[in-house]
Amino acid sequence: MKRANIIALAIFLLLVVVVLALSPRNTQRIQSGFLSIITPFLKTGSSVQKRFVAFQEGLQTLDELERDNRVLKVQNKELKATNQTLRGLEQENNRLRRALGYRERSVFTLIPVRIIARDPSTWWNTVVINRGSKDGIKPDMPVLTDEGLVGKTATVGESEATVILIADENCKVAAKVEGSLAQGIVMGERTSSNSMPEVSLNFLKKDAALEPGQKVYSSGVGGVFPSGVLIGTVREFKSGPLSGKATLIPQVDLTTLEDVFVVTEKP
Repeated sequence: MKRANIIALAIFLLLVVVVLALSPRNTQRIQSGFLSIITPFLKTGSSVQKRFVAFQEGLQTLDELERDNRVLKVQNKELKATNQTLRGLEQENNRLRRALGYRERSVFTLIPVRIIARDPSTWWNTVVINRGSKDGIKPDMPVLTDEGLVGKTATVGESEATVILIADENCKVAAKVEGSLAQGIVMGERTSSNSMPEVSLNFLKKDAALEPGQKVYSSGVGGVFPSGVLIGTVREFKSGPLSGKATLIPQVDLTTLEDVFVVTEKP
């Protein structure tokens, strides 16, 4: 056995003998001293453990906040969607109220119909409505809204019909101008573009001298359209070699048609 090992073993045996020889009071003193030495290390370990636990709890709290934030974002989007739906329903309700009021005040016999189809290639020319011959619809019946003239019926089936719009060149309407003796024919023009065709009042006198903003109404000439239905307002008047022509702003927005009326009986 090496000398170092022998010395270590002797020291250990000596310590054991000393501890055994000590009185209980001295043993307690040694234990107290040992505890006083290691106590700071125990406190430090306890503090580290507390900090670690607090850190874990903090991470859990952040996770909960992020989860709650995600839930709130979803709920906010749902509320926005609901608000948009309610707003749309309110607008729809107001529009139907106006249409119902117009129908009750009208001197015409009106059938309420709804636009059910619209071909992009003939967007400015025709629409399809959800009523037909079984509902009393016939060709060449005026179609309008509470705002003004839309067009006239053309091909009529049993349960649906095609309506020619005033922006189509085949929908010719005899018209007169407010505050003037000027009269002419309102018609659209055939165009190859997707933009709205120009609607104009044609065959006016060269010296008609119409002003922008003057209202144009159906005159009742021809028997298809009743007199006094608003068609639009004058945008510009131009005098040609033989006649005058006024471009019009249609009173009815033809891009947003939904519910219209068919005039089945005129006074």
